[in-house]
Amino acid sequence: MCKGNFPYDLSDDVRLECQKVAECFHKFGILIIKDPRVQMEQNEEYIDLMEEYFEKTGEKFYRGEDVDDIKAEWMYQVGATPEFIEKARDHSELIKSLNFAAQDKPTSPLEPIYDAKWRYMWKIGERPEGAADDFPQVIPRDFPDWELKMNTWGKKLNEAVFTLAEMAAVGMGVERETFSKRM
Repeated sequence: MCKGNFPYDLSDDVRLECQKVAECFHKFGILIIKDPRVQMEQNEEYIDLMEEYFEKTGEKFYRGEDVDDIKAEWMYQVGATPEFIEKARDHSELIKSLNFAAQDKPTSPLEPIYDAKWRYMWKIGERPEGAADDFPQVIPRDFPDWELKMNTWGKKLNEAVFTLAEMAAVGMGVERETFSKRM
């Protein structure tokens, strides 16, 4: 078990959990968690908000009405982005040029297509002064509790991600703040 040189004491059980986090990222590049600090009702409130928002906004959009929350002038970095606006970068030629072993070759080096889903950009957490994403928050007019619910859910996501970043660092045997101080 990797003990590292840490200025704090962690139990062997906690270190083992941290190693599991690091191993998941190493083997799979993904980790699914259930954060005990998050209540299921908070998740449901957020999902209900999004479902109601996209249903109402979509209906308006497809009737050809203007949607104030769509901000093409801000490069869709705030507010709503309708379907078929965004497309992933095309890396198909790069993938073809790489010398992969057969078992490591990507299975889908296809040219990307436009994304068929809507999304909503909402900045969470403190923003550094002069940040490149210094765009105004877009708060939908018909949703008076939008900002509170979005910030509440965003804070929960941030807390979970920062915790996992620190756990991954401990699990990899580096200083606890190695990743989180860069976030």
